[in-house]
Amino acid sequence: MNKKRDHRAAAYLLLGVGAAGRALLAVPESVNLAELSLSVLMLCGALLLTREGLQSICCITLALLAELALCGSWVQGGGWLPAVLRLADLWLLMGAAAGALSSSRLAMDDLHYTRSTRLMLLSDSLILLLHTVLRLVSLAMPDNSALAAAMSISFVVFSVVLLWFTVLMIKAYSALRQR
Repeated sequence: MNKKRDHRAAAYLLLGVGAAGRALLAVPESVNLAELSLSVLMLCGALLLTREGLQSICCITLALLAELALCGSWVQGGGWLPAVLRLADLWLLMGAAAGALSSSRLAMDDLHYTRSTRLMLLSDSLILLLHTVLRLVSLAMPDNSALAAAMSISFVVFSVVLLWFTVLMIKAYSALRQR
């Protein structure tokens, strides 16, 4: 097998596993150490893509900075700053996914896969947009339990759809390993 394909296959596997872990371990309000470690794993995968993964590298690096800031004691008091940092982290995760998916299209020449990547990006972006709006409204109305429930549900749906990204990365990994 070609060494370049080995690196790209490993990159897609690391990106997929990192995204799956983030989807399963993430909470809407804060960042934990396991999620931070999975972001580092995703960064390693993006680095293996080199120039093809430049968008992913930039987005994951910025997301790591936001996550590190969220781990600091100075944002633990609440308020609008942790909420905005967390939303930025989630949007940067989507940017990293978009970069990885555009790179993985080179590995996959199946038209259905291309439709699937577009549909995944569109649906997850819309769900994240809904979550962002709910989160920002919840900052203005912090004691609204229905709003908090809707925000939690939108975050769970976002995380579940993010698992779709993992499936696409595993498909790209498998396609490169079988060549």
